[in-house]
Amino acid sequence: MDSFHTEPVRGLIGNVGAYALPGGEMVRRLIAGELGRVPIQHLTGMQPTDTGLGTVTWEMPITGWLQDRYGIIWGGVYAFFADAVVGTSLHSGLPPGKAVTTSELTLSYIRPATLDAGNLIGRGSTIHLDGEAGLAEAKIEDRHGRLLAHASTRCIVIDLPVPAGTPLLPIPQPIDDPSDPYLRGVPDHVEGDDPQLGDLTPLEVFAKRWTTGELDIGPVARMTGHRGIAMGDGTYEMSWPASSWFSAGVPTMYGGAIAWAMDTAIEGAIFSTLDAGEFNAAMDLQVRYFRPPLLDGSELTVRAEVQHRGHRTRVASAEMLDVAGRRVAMATGSAFVVPGGVEHLLDGGSPHDIHPPVRSHDE
Repeated sequence: MDSFHTEPVRGLIGNVGAYALPGGEMVRRLIAGELGRVPIQHLTGMQPTDTGLGTVTWEMPITGWLQDRYGIIWGGVYAFFADAVVGTSLHSGLPPGKAVTTSELTLSYIRPATLDAGNLIGRGSTIHLDGEAGLAEAKIEDRHGRLLAHASTRCIVIDLPVPAGTPLLPIPQPIDDPSDPYLRGVPDHVEGDDPQLGDLTPLEVFAKRWTTGELDIGPVARMTGHRGIAMGDGTYEMSWPASSWFSAGVPTMYGGAIAWAMDTAIEGAIFSTLDAGEFNAAMDLQVRYFRPPLLDGSELTVRAEVQHRGHRTRVASAEMLDVAGRRVAMATGSAFVVPGGVEHLLDGGSPHDIHPPVRSHDE
């Protein structure tokens, strides 16, 4: 399945005039559609819907493009979404000529999203903001009011000395053919309905299916453009495109995309340690950011390794490297092992039935 990242990007990049506005006004005008949309919005449909001083609400549609081959929507989707929620809640309190960049993002996963969630709804609020740093949190819910995840962040305040009155970029004419990626129909056949998958270990699946192309990772691989490179016993390596579709309006990668990549690699490494029929349900993620990669079309490398193998829980760490081998970010995450989880999903069972406990003790 081809990736959306081979297509020309849509959305505004480099609309520096927006940073000449007070932060609250910038967010309000973004909600009103007066600043146009940035690439990550065209890719996923995420959109701010309400704001106040130090608060913001975003929504993002849950579509089949976010699913893996088992029909699961992984926690990395929450991380991708949450970074915008917490970041704009802080930005709403900034004066002109300032911006925030993510230093640390932490998520606790409560339950997986499914297609019946309709939209993710993120409600962010500022905890602390001064001239150098800010703290914020967000609750991620579905349209039924169910809590899906909790996020918190530490951001650094940076100077963007844009002269007052700097003009805004014109809003491009909408493109309807083809529609934005998230609006397109997902192929009817989702790989993963092969009953033999329940009899194979993850390592066997990777060796026999992923490397030959016989088994597609699922629609989410087209949304992200990521590609598995190698899987060992407790390790996973993949590539992640430095694609302009991952821009939040600047020429460097949106922090939520980096977090999505980290979660994907961590879950891949944990997945490799499972026995046939077992499944892993993500519990948490913590990402520390070092340098934002330029969106130059290169391939970033993400490597993850399991650090703890408990009977019920597994913990892994990951790092992202740019093409020069420099570390972009590091992360840790954990997952809960679900015996019989693959069979449950292949039989049409709900992912809600395999969500991890909020607290877990190893056996």
